[in-house]
Amino acid sequence: MENLMLYFIKANGLIILFYLMYVLFLRKETFFVSNRLYMILGLILSLILPLITFTKTIWVDPTPVPEFYQEITPENNNAIEIPIQENPLDWTLILSTVYVIISVVILLKIGIEIASFYNRIRKHNQQKEANFTLIHSNTSENPFSFFHYIVINPHLFSEAELQHIVTHESIHVKQKHSIDVLLGKLFCAVFWVNPIIWLYRKAMLQNLEFIADNETFKQIENKYEYQKTLLKVVTHQHDLSITNQFYQSLIKKRIVMLHTNQSHKRNAWKYATILPLLVGFMLLFQIKTVAQVKENSKVAAYAVEVDYSHIVTSKTTDAEIKEIETSFQDDEYNLKISNVKRNNEEEIIEIKLEFSSKENSKTKDIKIVKGDKPITPIRIYIKEDKNNTKSVGFEDVKDKFVYGKFVSDEENSTIQVEKVENEGWTVDNMIKDGKKINLIINGKLQIENEKIKIPLDQEIDVMKELNASDLKSKYKIDKKEGEVYYELTTKKELKINEDKNLRINEKTKNSSTSNKALTFDVSYKKTEQVDIINNIKNGDNVDAKKALIIFNDKEITYEELDKINPNEIASSSVMTATKYALNKYGEKAKNGVIVIESKDFFEKNNPDLMEKLKNNSAKPKSIELKSGDVVIVFEGDKIKFPGYPTQYLNQLKLEFQGKILEDNIDFFKNYELEKIKDIKIIEDDLSPKEKKRIKKIIIETK
Repeated sequence: MENLMLYFIKANGLIILFYLMYVLFLRKETFFVSNRLYMILGLILSLILPLITFTKTIWVDPTPVPEFYQEITPENNNAIEIPIQENPLDWTLILSTVYVIISVVILLKIGIEIASFYNRIRKHNQQKEANFTLIHSNTSENPFSFFHYIVINPHLFSEAELQHIVTHESIHVKQKHSIDVLLGKLFCAVFWVNPIIWLYRKAMLQNLEFIADNETFKQIENKYEYQKTLLKVVTHQHDLSITNQFYQSLIKKRIVMLHTNQSHKRNAWKYATILPLLVGFMLLFQIKTVAQVKENSKVAAYAVEVDYSHIVTSKTTDAEIKEIETSFQDDEYNLKISNVKRNNEEEIIEIKLEFSSKENSKTKDIKIVKGDKPITPIRIYIKEDKNNTKSVGFEDVKDKFVYGKFVSDEENSTIQVEKVENEGWTVDNMIKDGKKINLIINGKLQIENEKIKIPLDQEIDVMKELNASDLKSKYKIDKKEGEVYYELTTKKELKINEDKNLRINEKTKNSSTSNKALTFDVSYKKTEQVDIINNIKNGDNVDAKKALIIFNDKEITYEELDKINPNEIASSSVMTATKYALNKYGEKAKNGVIVIESKDFFEKNNPDLMEKLKNNSAKPKSIELKSGDVVIVFEGDKIKFPGYPTQYLNQLKLEFQGKILEDNIDFFKNYELEKIKDIKIIEDDLSPKEKKRIKKIIIETK
C-alpha cells in the first residue's frame, strides 16, 4: 500500500511538471503537432518514470565474523512494558477504497457514453466516404466526430458551412484525435483528485482543435466564411465528452490562433526545458541506496558447528534467564531452565537446564547442578555441522583471564589487554583517532614501557577521557596540544570466560568518552595456537583418551593428536554421546567424539562456505530516513544508527503499527525495508546521556 501511494504521488507530480512547462513555454507556440506529441509523452512518462530506479552503493566495512562462538549478553534496562493497544481505524484503507470507487464510477461513465454513442448512430442514416462515415443526425446538437464517424445535422447548415465542418472533422478522424480524447479521460478517471489533470486534458483538447483549424485553413479558399461557421456553432451544446466537438474551446482563442504567425523553428528549444527537471526528479527520488560490504581477504579459523551460545553464571538474574530461554527457541529445540535456587547473596547454587526436541519428546539433554556453593559458569550452545544437522548441549566454563583486545564501536579506538603470568593483567596501546592515549590507571600515570599491573580478580569499572581542566585539578598534569589522557579504574569480581575463541559483548559502566561510543566488542584469543590441542585433551565434556577422534574425516588415536600442527587447524568441535553423534558414528561415539579439520581440508570440503566468508555474504541493508540519515542493518542481529554504537536487535524493543514485536531479527530479515519512512529512537533514561543507549525503536511506514 505504501509503495502504491508513493508511486501515485510521484506520477501526479510529473503530470503537474509537464503541464506547468507547457503553460510557461509552449502554449502560445504554433507547434501544434509537436505539442500534441509532448502532452501524450508527458502522460506516458508520468506513469513510467516512477517505476525506474537506480542503485547507489555505499561501501561499509565487513562485520567481524566470530571465530568459534558468539554470545550476546542481554541487557536488563528495567523498562516498563508498554501495553499492546488495539489497532485504530485504518483511515488509509477507507480513503483508498473511496478513491477507487470514484475512479470506477468515472470509468463506468466513459463506458456508458461510448455505448450511448454507438446506440445513437444506428438510428441515423449513414453515408460512407473514403476516410470516414458521415452520420446524418436529426438533432440540434453540435457537430462532432469519434474515431471514423462524423455526426452532423445537414439541415442546420448551408452547403459551404457543411463543407467546412466536414473538412474540419475529417482532420480529427484522419489523425485519430479520438485516442487523445480517450487517453485524457482515462487519466482523469485515475488521477481525478489532482485538479491539474483536468486542466491538462482541457489543454490537450484545445490543441487538437488548433491542429484541425490549422489544417482546414490550408484546404479551404474562403477563410472568412470558415470563421463565420465557427461563430455560428457557438450556441450549440454538446453532451458526449468522449467525442471531438466542432466547438470545443473558447472560440476567441481558436480564431486568434488562426491569425497567429507561425513560430520560428529556433523556438523548438523550449521542449528541452523539461529535461533538467526530469533529471532532477530521477536524482532526488529514483536512486535507491544499498549498503555493500567491502571484501575481506582475511579468512581465519571458523568453527561452522556453532551457531549460538550463551553463558549462565551464578549472577544471572531471573529476567535474564527468561531472555536466554526465549533466545534458544527454534524450529527444532526448546530450552527450559528451572529449579533455580539462590543463597543469601542471590547467587545461583542449584539449577536445572533442559533441551528437548520438538520432533521427539523423549530426546532430551539435561544438566542438573546442586550444592551449597555458587555454580560455575555453564555455557549453553547449539551446534550445527556442515550438513546443517544441529546438536545442543551444556558445558562448564572455567573462569580464567587470557590475552584480549578491546575494540571500540567507532573502530578508531583500541585497547590492548594482556595477561601477566602469576601477577595480573595490564592495559596498554590504547589508541584514539590514530593517537596513543596516556593512561591513568587507578590514580597512577602509566609510564612508557612500564605497565601497571592489575590483579586478576579485578575488572574495568570506569573509563573516561579527561579534559585539560580535570587533568590539572586531579593529577596536577598540564595537558599539551595533541595529547589524549584517559582515566581508568578497576573493581573486583573479574569473571572473563575463557572459551577458545569466545566473542561476547560487554558494557563498561559509568563511563564517558565525550560522546564517543562506549560499547566494546571484546575478543579473547589464545596467546598460543597450541592451546587448542591442550583444550581438547583437558576438556571437561569428554575424555579425549576414550573418545573417538576424527581428523580430516579419518579416525586417529589420542597419541596422534600431538602430530597435528595446531597452526593449521581450521575448526574443532567436541560432542558428547548425543543422538546425533551415535547416529553418525555408531557405537564408537559412546564416549564422545572429537572432530578436527585442517585449513586445507576445511576449505576443500566447504567451497560454498569459504566463498560466502570471503565475500562476507551477510550483506548489510540500508534504510534512508526522512532526515537524510542512513541506517545500516547487518543481516543477522545488528543495526547501526548514526551517532550511536552498533545495537544488537534482540536487545531492543521494536514497535511496529502500535505493537511490540517478539522477533526483531525476523522482522528486519523479511520486511521490505524500502517501505520504512522513519525510525524514531527512544533512549534508555537509566543510562548516562553520553552512552546514548537505545531502549526502543518505533517504525513508521510510508
